[in-house]
Amino acid sequence: METIYDVPVLLRREIEALMIKPFLDAFEQELGHEKTYAIAEKVVQEIARAQGAEYVEVLGGNDAAALKRQEEAWTAGDALEVENDLSEDGTVLKQTIKRCAYVDMYERIGMKDLGTMLSCMRDEYFYAGFNPEMEMTRTKTLMCGGDCCDFCFKFPKK
Repeated sequence: METIYDVPVLLRREIEALMIKPFLDAFEQELGHEKTYAIAEKVVQEIARAQGAEYVEVLGGNDAAALKRQEEAWTAGDALEVENDLSEDGTVLKQTIKRCAYVDMYERIGMKDLGTMLSCMRDEYFYAGFNPEMEMTRTKTLMCGGDCCDFCFKFPKK
């Protein structure tokens, strides 16, 4: 293991959640819930955007093929069941997440209420850092009770 990118994302998220929860609780006592979580969300968004940009280097690009390669880190250890549908011209990638071990992990450690902020919310910002010209949409998540996570990535035509 040489870098943080060698650690499966599911394990990273569990470590992060267990580390951040005591800080959130302490800050919440001092600052209140609303201010604490507004600050935390902003920090998570900034981290996610920076990580998206870093992944361009790790994956050697920011197109649909690179996006599919990054899936390996998120699915490691059978963390996700993903169905991919890539358009013939490579400009639209649809991903349907049918099973998510991240939901199970947050439930197991008693922090499902933080799952959206610490995992799902960061997707939008990660992909904005990964490719600012790409459009990502998602209308539902398993974390919030949906029957799947329905990602759609639209890349600009080359």
